[in-house]
Amino acid sequence: MIPDIFDSIPELYKAINDVKKHLSDRNETICNKIKTNISSLCQINETLMCFEKVSRTIKTSNNGNSFGNKINEQSAIIKELTDKYSKFKIDDIIETRIKQAINDIKEDNKNALDDISKSFTEVKTHIIALKKCFDTSKEEISKLTIKLNEVISDNTKQTELWNELTYKEDDHKKNVIASIQSLQHELRNSQRCNNSKMNDIEQLLNTLPRMSTPLNQNEDARIPNPQVLDIENSQLKNEFSTSFHNLEPSMGQALLKEVPKLKEWPHFSGEGEYDHMEFIRGIEMIKEDFELPDRLVTARFNTLFTKSAHRWYI
Repeated sequence: MIPDIFDSIPELYKAINDVKKHLSDRNETICNKIKTNISSLCQINETLMCFEKVSRTIKTSNNGNSFGNKINEQSAIIKELTDKYSKFKIDDIIETRIKQAINDIKEDNKNALDDISKSFTEVKTHIIALKKCFDTSKEEISKLTIKLNEVISDNTKQTELWNELTYKEDDHKKNVIASIQSLQHELRNSQRCNNSKMNDIEQLLNTLPRMSTPLNQNEDARIPNPQVLDIENSQLKNEFSTSFHNLEPSMGQALLKEVPKLKEWPHFSGEGEYDHMEFIRGIEMIKEDFELPDRLVTARFNTLFTKSAHRWYI
């Protein structure tokens, strides 16, 4: 609606300018007619003065009797002209022309006033249309203002929500950073503990006797001979029953039978990240539960170690 208002304003100015131009043209026409009438009156006045001068000259000439027949002829002509013009009644002519000029002025003014009235009627129509446009625009602006306030309110809420989320995000970041730092601290402690355990395992392995098995043998060749294990187990049984527990051989053998079989013992491959920790915990549990001597446990490493750990051990 607002563009329609601005489009109507040039038309309004154009109508007003047309009225001004029409009035200016009318005034110019009226002035020209008045000038023409005045010029005609001046010419008539000059003619009358000329006749009057000629008449005086003729009278003076007639009184002097100096010109003869020629002057008499001129006098007759002038007298005839004077009589002819006197019949026109100069005053009536002037009055008629003045009345005609006044009537022309009235007619022109009437036409000009009619044009002005018509132009003002058009202007009034444009003003009414403009008022309607302004009223409609006012309603539209009011609606737009309400919508704008709603948008501003929504933006304010979204900004508050964003600030709240940002604050929570920062809080969560701090918590995550603290958790990561705590986890790193625990990992360092665990690594130090694992290094200590690995040092213990290395010291324990260094105390074990090395087997002279070639590295190019197959995995089957690395499996210990059952007869050798039986001999070692028999020696360990005697050591388990007498040296460590001060028990009778029969009681020591009975306790040794309760020890889990090799399949149930934890195995160590050396490939898992925390494989050694599970292996150490499992060995320590069996050792504590059955009070096994270290030599009995280390004698089984050749079987308990698999893959990379077994290759490294032998």
